[in-house]
Amino acid sequence: MALAIPLLAGCTANAMETYDAGAETLSERDQRRMTALLDGKTPGDPQPCINTRPNTQSSIIGNQMILYRVGSTVYRNDLDGVCPTLRSTSTIVSQRYGSSQLCSGELVQVRDPLSGAGFGSCALGEFIPYREE
Repeated sequence: MALAIPLLAGCTANAMETYDAGAETLSERDQRRMTALLDGKTPGDPQPCINTRPNTQSSIIGNQMILYRVGSTVYRNDLDGVCPTLRSTSTIVSQRYGSSQLCSGELVQVRDPLSGAGFGSCALGEFIPYREE
């Protein structure tokens, strides 16, 4: 059963210092969204998986990062490589078979939100939790 992960706004300024854009520089809009979600939060140790229930919101930042908000914690996921078809307007879909976790190495499908057309997949990296101090 496919679970569409809803997209919302968001991301952080001090996280920009650790963002390794590699192939891309973030747009001003993506920088503002990242700052809004991560500002005032401190990064923790990377985790291999996150629980996506009961309520998870996601924000796509550029083509290398997805932020997942679970309660008051925001998990930053730097994708395993560049995902050239990923845009802030995309919808991401993951296959869940009885599990409520997303884990490093899993693939998320990139889809157009209007037509549902698929544009490839991207591999998730580790999840870095950002929490308020």
